[in-house]
Amino acid sequence: MTGANKWILVLVAFDDFDIEPVVIKERIDINDDEHLAALLRGGELLDVLADEEEEVIEHYRRELEKQCLR
Repeated sequence: MTGANKWILVLVAFDDFDIEPVVIKERIDINDDEHLAALLRGGELLDVLADEEEEVIEHYRRELEKQCLR
């Protein structure tokens, strides 16, 4: 990862059946701790990706969400 940022993909799920689980994406600073960032967003870190175009990351996020939420 050579950029100043990186992307994290985080699974946010609750024991409450009224709240739909979701995989979120967020761009964070390259020096930020990705595990802490995921925890602060209320989820579990699934993946860390290089600073790519948002469309590329969104496509990967949707595919990962399909796999996680089957």
